[in-house]
Amino acid sequence: MLNILRSYIKETKKDWNYITPSDFFALEQNKKDHILIDLRKKKDFDKGHIKGAINIFWCDILDDKNIKKLPKDKIIYLVCYVGHTSSQVMTILKLLDYDVVSIKYGMGISPIQGIPVAGWLSYNYPVTSCKKK
Repeated sequence: MLNILRSYIKETKKDWNYITPSDFFALEQNKKDHILIDLRKKKDFDKGHIKGAINIFWCDILDDKNIKKLPKDKIIYLVCYVGHTSSQVMTILKLLDYDVVSIKYGMGISPIQGIPVAGWLSYNYPVTSCKKK
């Protein structure tokens, strides 16, 4: 098992298998051969999603009926609310030998009302560095 995990880490691309929303938008305009999976809840998917996306809730991605929908001969792009879930699902699918890329920052919509989508630095929280002595 460790060898599989080591291989996964070694084969991770320089972009860490992520694509920005703007780069994915450009890719969509060029009609590249791929599949897009939206991992959000159906009710949220129904409110608005990227054209052509297939909705498979992340908890159901490994169900037999859903895993059969995933091609091994195409790139699979994943999108979720803010990118965390798609990142986790990406890792699972890559370990199962799928070619997967996560759309960084997802749809940019927090699944929790009132909780903004922003990171540590957005709040100006302190950071530290590793100083060599």
